[in-house]
Amino acid sequence: MSTINIQDRIKECIIERMHLKVRKEDIDNDAMIFDSGETENNANSFGLDSVDALDLVVLLNEEFDIEIGDDDMHIFESVNTIAEYIKTKKASA
Repeated sequence: MSTINIQDRIKECIIERMHLKVRKEDIDNDAMIFDSGETENNANSFGLDSVDALDLVVLLNEEFDIEIGDDDMHIFESVNTIAEYIKTKKASA
């Protein structure tokens, strides 16, 4: 699976699970997934919270047949960081 396909599927998962009203084409691969709390309504953030993170971990584990561990939560910076993690996990499987 190519990085672009992984990125697209991650975006689809985020949109689907979080009920976002955006198209995957409108999501920047470098946009922050979680709100850092530094600014209100940050346009460069999805604004997801820790509960959303748990939902997303379960969905990505199922979708990509991987196991995202507690020590791997740092990957949830952006679509790109998640895609690279998944690509690495799949390559080492």
